[in-house]
Amino acid sequence: MTFHPTNNPFFWQQTAEVCFAEERYMKASEAYLRLCEMTPGDASAWAGRGKSLMMLERFPDAVDAFERALMINPDDADVLNQLGEAYQALRNMDKATACFVRAGELSL
Repeated sequence: MTFHPTNNPFFWQQTAEVCFAEERYMKASEAYLRLCEMTPGDASAWAGRGKSLMMLERFPDAVDAFERALMINPDDADVLNQLGEAYQALRNMDKATACFVRAGELSL
């Protein structure tokens, strides 16, 4: 097997982070998706994808990404807060409140 950067999860992680930092959210979300496909058990990759999608105002997709991250790491207060913000943007205040309450409990 020959090395090619697109087969390397580290390449996609770095690409996603740089794109996000440069506010190129579409490219960041694409890079995070590629990383998620390569490392589906990586909660931070799913959370990064969710943050990118939030910046693109793709709230239903962001909810999906944050929920995937929480399936892997259910006690991540930061991701719970981000999921709450996504639900808030979708005007689902019951779910938003539940996320914020749970995040608060974890932060104690």
